[in-house]
Amino acid sequence: MAPLPTRVTAALANASEQRSIAFEYQQTPIYYKPVTVEAPLDEKGCLAVELPFTEAQMVSVDLGDEAKLFLEPGDQLHLDADLLDLPQSLRFSGQGAANNQFLAALRARFPDYLRIDYEDLAVDAHRKIIDQRRLELESFLDEGCSQYQLTLGFIAYYRSAIIYEWAEEVFHYLIAYEMCNGRKRPVIPEDYCDALNPVELVDEAAIGIIDYRRFLRNNFIRIMDEAEEQAAREQLSEEQRRAGIQPRTIAYLPDFIVQLDEGQPRGDFLQFHTIIYHLAKRLLHGKVLYFFLAGEIIDDFQDGRFDQGEQRWAEFRQDNPYPAYTEAVEEVVRETSKFKPGQPAPDFTLDDLEGQSVSLSDFRGQAVFLDFWSRGCLPCIEDFPYLEQIKQQTQDQPVVFLSISLDSDATCHQAVEEHGLTGVHVCSPGGWQAAVAQLYQIRSIPTYLLVDSDGLLAGRVNSVWDVADVVARIEEVASGKVPSSKSNRSEMVISG
Repeated sequence: MAPLPTRVTAALANASEQRSIAFEYQQTPIYYKPVTVEAPLDEKGCLAVELPFTEAQMVSVDLGDEAKLFLEPGDQLHLDADLLDLPQSLRFSGQGAANNQFLAALRARFPDYLRIDYEDLAVDAHRKIIDQRRLELESFLDEGCSQYQLTLGFIAYYRSAIIYEWAEEVFHYLIAYEMCNGRKRPVIPEDYCDALNPVELVDEAAIGIIDYRRFLRNNFIRIMDEAEEQAAREQLSEEQRRAGIQPRTIAYLPDFIVQLDEGQPRGDFLQFHTIIYHLAKRLLHGKVLYFFLAGEIIDDFQDGRFDQGEQRWAEFRQDNPYPAYTEAVEEVVRETSKFKPGQPAPDFTLDDLEGQSVSLSDFRGQAVFLDFWSRGCLPCIEDFPYLEQIKQQTQDQPVVFLSISLDSDATCHQAVEEHGLTGVHVCSPGGWQAAVAQLYQIRSIPTYLLVDSDGLLAGRVNSVWDVADVVARIEEVASGKVPSSKSNRSEMVISG
């Protein structure tokens, strides 16, 4: 039976200057893909909209001030509000009203995000902050259960949201501290992550919560890190070191990892993504398993690991009992297929730092190293010295380094001068919404792509820190040694 439509109606005072209200929800819980629905307002400030999602989730409503609604399939929610008196005037009625009345009270009591100053913040002080927030949120929810007629679905969802927000903050501290303290590492006790042991790995109520998938991945990384620490304590022979044996090996991971890779010699290096995938298949089950695997397969295709992604995709299609997850992966496979090696690199035209138009097609006959970056991206900045080394070592190669800043012209120009960057620099202001970022489906930066002399994609460069390896790849592409299909050329062109 198809799920009932979720319907929202509203009567909004002082909405005469607005023609519509935007509702934003997630098309799928697997990865970030927002859908915006514009609901037209009539002359009385009333609207009605149906939202066709199939799982409970938070929905953003643009009322001038953003409002958050919790909606379950089949809800028939009505809201009244004066747009000049938000959020105080917001009132709810109909099916789903109690959940949103509580949510409004919770938002008034607690900020959406926990803002923490990590500068010189000791681990014990940080833990005290997040433990206190979790305790207060859980107490507020317990009180709400007696004051409001909350649905079981909402209670399960929000209780999970509290837990995984806390758990993700435990992991996040390590990164945030380094970023706010000049890459200085915090002093962490050996039992730092033990507090996470009681947190459930399998929680279907948490599938729509963004922190849940992050927690799962970070927990698998935690297992890998523990294996790495154990490996680091072992004495490797000089021969093993010369052979490039890495500390993070299957020899130090749980036995089931070895069993799943019997064809690989014990002790050989396993890719980061392979370990995560195997850990998920062993430690997760039911809907959560397929939710997580679908996300990993999507990451494979979006990050250019096409061979690995296609192998996993074939297995997933056969085993997955949840059609919505299959459809989500299928869409990404279709969208990313044009970025496989051998496909034409979409052309674009942007202005360089002197205001002159530059097109990717201007460099036909040479290899092109595409670099998407932003001044506010710390990993981008940290990569600059390695990129400059690569440029120096490939001066004699027929290759152009074309850097695309997603910043304003002034910000881009300042960063290029500040860091002494060479190569060709163009600007496409707008961040993730910039036309070129959308064209190339950029979802994280820095992103590096190689284009051959025929204008065909030759693959991604995942890291520039191994300068010699990147130089070798560039030399292969520039010399035409990387095979590519020249079929299916397209004239995808953007300007500006």
